[in-house]
Amino acid sequence: MFENLLNISEVAKLLGISPSTLRRLEKNGNIEEYGLKVIYTPGGQRRYILDEIHHLYSNQGFSGQIGFGKKPALLIRDLTLAFTDPHSQLSIKMENEITATKQLIDEAILQKIPIIFGITIYKSDNMVSRIWCKKFPSLQILDRESSWVNIHPALSHYPFDLISHTVYISSLYDEKIDNFLKQQQIDTVILAGATTSGSIRAAAVDALQRGYSVIIPKEAVGDRNQTLQNSTLIDLNARYADVMSLDKVLKGMKQ
Repeated sequence: MFENLLNISEVAKLLGISPSTLRRLEKNGNIEEYGLKVIYTPGGQRRYILDEIHHLYSNQGFSGQIGFGKKPALLIRDLTLAFTDPHSQLSIKMENEITATKQLIDEAILQKIPIIFGITIYKSDNMVSRIWCKKFPSLQILDRESSWVNIHPALSHYPFDLISHTVYISSLYDEKIDNFLKQQQIDTVILAGATTSGSIRAAAVDALQRGYSVIIPKEAVGDRNQTLQNSTLIDLNARYADVMSLDKVLKGMKQ
């Protein structure tokens, strides 16, 4: 039941106030100034309802809808063994995301929508890799010749239009992908893969700045825990992308 709830630190960050201020504003289990109800876990921890945060953002002038353009592309990131195999240092639980991504790929093939697969790799002679690895040492397993960068077996048989191995956090920072999108006259990018707070978020911001509408099917992106996933999707939907259900995205791809 706590999957659709956020903790006090996450909500305070989204609201731009401190957790202590949020506590002070609480009266009789409500934050009246923001219209939020406070729920307590059996351990006495404060939790806040995800839908209420969505509603709050809408009332504050965020979370407008961009919508689909005329020509979308599907951009998948890092659904590789490194991020899906439980024996990997980088692994996160992504069973449902793989299934959802398969549905997106199948629909993209039917609708002749271009499909791109971005794969994070580590290069010891690359400055970006070296700096990023200081923050995230486990990235060293992503050597270009390592089996960890192989696409997940459930997806590897698909005919991707472009596979890009990149050291960059945002797939759109890779000129190969951006040039491909421009050549195909793409105006909408559908994002799937991992991680929501990392490469997916970076790609969403980058895509918007390059003039693409951004669509994120929430069932097709994953992160290291549900609360991080929830708070990132709220912020993405508020500022940079349309975060939709998988069913809604699949319908949009048929237009």
